[in-house]
Parts: sequence; C-alpha cells; structure tokens
Amino acid sequence: MLENAITRSPAQTKLDPATHAECLEFVRSAIASNDRTTAHDIAAVLKDCYQQGYIDRAAIWADLSETEQQQFQELLAPPPIVREFVARIREALGHQSPAVAGAIQTDLERAIDCGSISAADVVAVVGAVEFAEFDRLACG
Repeated sequence: MLENAITRSPAQTKLDPATHAECLEFVRSAIASNDRTTAHDIAAVLKDCYQQGYIDRAAIWADLSETEQQQFQELLAPPPIVREFVARIREALGHQSPAVAGAIQTDLERAIDCGSISAADVVAVVGAVEFAEFDRLACG
C-alpha cells in the first residue's frame, strides 16, 4: 500500500477538466493576439497548473491542432532578429575576430537604440557567459 502511495503521482489525482478547458482557451487567445509577451505569460500559467497537478501538459498539447501547436511554439520562440544576432555572435566567437565582433556590436547597438531588440532578449538566448565573452572580444 505504501509503495502505491509513493509511486502514484499526486498530479494524477487533482486533474481538473475545467482548468484543462480554460488553459486551452488561454493558449488559443495567445495565438489570436499574436503577442509574444502574452504567449510567455500563458506558458507560465500552464507550467504552474501542470506543477500543481491540475492539468496534463500532454493532454493540452494533444487537444491543440498542429497549426495551433506551431503558432504557439513560434510565439514562444525568440523573434527572428534575436536568432540572427545570436547566430552572428556565436560565429564571431568561433572566429575570435575583434573586428567582426565590433561590427556586430555596432549593429546590435543600432537595433537596441531603435527599439527592435533589447540586450536582455539576446542574453536570454545566447547566455550571459557567451554574451560577456562576445562583449570582451568586441571591446578588444
């Protein structure tokens, strides 16, 4: 009996169909809004509900169409401009070229100044250590 209590997941005993339905609607509203911030907020709600045992993550995902799954994943992924800078930063680090890193840093600063990206966006993807290495390389 004790063995069953230890191996049985507490999450399985609390699943709530109403929360499941509500979470599906949250995901669909994030997709409809086409807003990355909303999608990340909804993902945090889903994570909390899953950790509390109120929803089954796989069941939520299975109830979304393939198109909805793709759209939600795209909203959670970094914007293309962030991915572009991350790739360029990693390439500069691979070549260890201060000149290339300096040019990328100039482009990055311009993108930050015009508001199309933030340094935090890039650091969130590339990582603080790699970004610091890049910064040192760019500054010489």
